[in-house]
Amino acid sequence: MPKQSSVIATLSDQLRRDISLGVIRPGDKLNIEALKRTYSVSHPSVREALSLLVGEGYVGFQESKGFRALDSSPDEQQDNIRLRAEFECIALEWSIARTNVDWRSSVVAAHYALSEIEQEMPGDPMNAALEWEERNRSFHAALVGNCDSPKLLDIIETQYNLSRRYRLMAHAQDRSQTSRARWVETSAQEHRLLKDAALEGDTEMGKRVLRQHIKKAALHVVEDAASIRGVMK
Repeated sequence: MPKQSSVIATLSDQLRRDISLGVIRPGDKLNIEALKRTYSVSHPSVREALSLLVGEGYVGFQESKGFRALDSSPDEQQDNIRLRAEFECIALEWSIARTNVDWRSSVVAAHYALSEIEQEMPGDPMNAALEWEERNRSFHAALVGNCDSPKLLDIIETQYNLSRRYRLMAHAQDRSQTSRARWVETSAQEHRLLKDAALEGDTEMGKRVLRQHIKKAALHVVEDAASIRGVMK
């Protein structure tokens, strides 16, 4: 019998994934009894997992209404991603100023891993989305990870996580293969430029590309999230 903590961790991962991919959509009511049957776990495990996701911003709770998958407005999403862009630019500048072989090697390794999954994204967006998201997170974390400011990195991680589920939903939604391939190709080109800027110590180019890259992604995410809301109405 698995320990209760392991059950809760596994269940929270499953719920986080299903919310992120749009299987559970923003605003959906999360009925404990229904989730208990769907995921074959106990009532306390469901409540603990949902409470954990409340703390992470995936789920909301009201005493009279219970648990729901959280939604946010396009304006809130734009604001979160705008803040992320500015904070990441600061951290990239500081990281380049402290450049060393270990940091440059970490950027190259993270970029290589990301470029592999980017080749799979256009043809199989649903199955590749979660792996792409993790490798994208790792690449961006590598770019800014040499800034020597744990507080700044915490802020960046928070802003990244606030848009994670919408970013995954956008990538996993059915889109024309041509449109999807074009978007992924552009994103991959920007990732290559960011890697090159880090290796060459080109702070200005790195900040310019990074700011454009994140804000372009914001439009993609917000527009697709809005279309998802439209389907729900």
